[in-house]
Amino acid sequence: MSQINAIKMPKWGMEMSEGEVAEWHVAVGDTVAVGDDLVDVETSKIVNTVTAQYAGVVRRVIAQSGQTLDVGALLGVIVEGDAAEAAIDAFVAQLSGASAPATTAAEVPAAEPVATIQPEVAKTETVQLPVIAPTASIGALSQGGDDSAVPATPIARRLAAKYQVNLTNLNGTGRHDRVTKEDLELAIVAAGGKLEAPKGATLPAQVRDDSQVHATPVARRLARQLGVNLLDCRASDSRQRVGKVDVEAAAALFGKAQAAPVTVSAPAPSGPAAPDFSEVEMTGMRKVIAARLQDSKQTAPHYRVVVDAEIDALLAVRQQLNASAPEAKISVNDFIIKACACALMRIPDVNIQFDGQRIKRFADADISVAVAIDNGLITPIVRQANRKGLIAISNEVRDLATRAKLGTLKPNEFQGGSFSISNLGMFGVKQFDAIINPPQGAILAIGAGEQRPVVRNGQLAVATVVTLSLSSDHRVIDGALAARFMAVLKQFLEQPATMLG
Repeated sequence: MSQINAIKMPKWGMEMSEGEVAEWHVAVGDTVAVGDDLVDVETSKIVNTVTAQYAGVVRRVIAQSGQTLDVGALLGVIVEGDAAEAAIDAFVAQLSGASAPATTAAEVPAAEPVATIQPEVAKTETVQLPVIAPTASIGALSQGGDDSAVPATPIARRLAAKYQVNLTNLNGTGRHDRVTKEDLELAIVAAGGKLEAPKGATLPAQVRDDSQVHATPVARRLARQLGVNLLDCRASDSRQRVGKVDVEAAAALFGKAQAAPVTVSAPAPSGPAAPDFSEVEMTGMRKVIAARLQDSKQTAPHYRVVVDAEIDALLAVRQQLNASAPEAKISVNDFIIKACACALMRIPDVNIQFDGQRIKRFADADISVAVAIDNGLITPIVRQANRKGLIAISNEVRDLATRAKLGTLKPNEFQGGSFSISNLGMFGVKQFDAIINPPQGAILAIGAGEQRPVVRNGQLAVATVVTLSLSSDHRVIDGALAARFMAVLKQFLEQPATMLG
């Protein structure tokens, strides 16, 4: 029996309409098993890996690195069994331009092969196929307790399981101190272990994995052609990526084969010199942010309500809680999340979503917290914050923020929410206005806490004050309603014991 199976652009989350092909992990002629990694796809929020849902041989790679394709577009073809080239060509022609994954399948004898279309399912880990297999015990590296909390790249964790390495024994050199594939391989070699390449391949004694280096697709392809490791290259691209010129410079430095020379036209002999600039192509994330916030600003009539809150009592309670519980690392932002959740329970008409026709009022406060990441912004959600204590909120926010920066959040962890918080106080910003995160009805902008003069009972005093600015959608939240919410929020922040009961 013979089957021709489609690799299609998956749909991760309700808002995903397209994805950019980042990097293939397989080539035409490779044999893959169920669960093997096929291709990385970058969405507007995260980078995920499409994995094989069937075994076979990769017979076509249709989509190229750097291409942006709609959900359901054909990326490649895997054949299980034998199939004639003409049958594969007909299959590709049939599916080219298809807008959604089909769900029908059929089987015929090998003499009369037909196409089988199966839906693509994706995992949320971004990994590469391992190129080494365990061949030796590594002794002390296997010892240790639970290493599930050790930050590590997915491929490093997968190889650690193969080699029976406990990640607590390794020092991570990757981004955010994560253990990388290179860290793992070098530790194994140092411990006397052996790294063995698969059949037909060679592996140097020490492999430097540059798969995590942020580089343009052109630069990555050129580096492979010239034998340049991206770890040896500068990142001079405007988005802090390794570019084509960086690879060429590294090739010249290390004596690699040179790419074709670049011809630069001589400047005009007269007239003012043109200003120096570079063009930056918008990423998928920036395009989505631009479209959503432009629509929010143009559609929702924004207005602001601003209050100042004295937080000296809050800071004292925070100090007591952090001192009394070793696991506590509660921040002022955690207090504000809790205070907003309590205020939303008191003023439920602000705890809403609005799609232009219907208002959804939520029973619990799902607080979206803005987190700045490379080239964009993402809002992971603290679900049911009104039901959680400060320590639980603090731990959850740190976990969500870390995984947001690593690009490993699941869609349900950043889509939805009933209210948003954006805090720029850590940058010394005193006050700012935030744009509503649709379909929510309001967002709170938080400035820096600073000592200011205040008047108490006719006497001048000094207090730690934070300025809070609430942006609301006037279609569903009137000024008096927003003012009541801010008054309740101010009360919770200035008397923090009232939200801990």
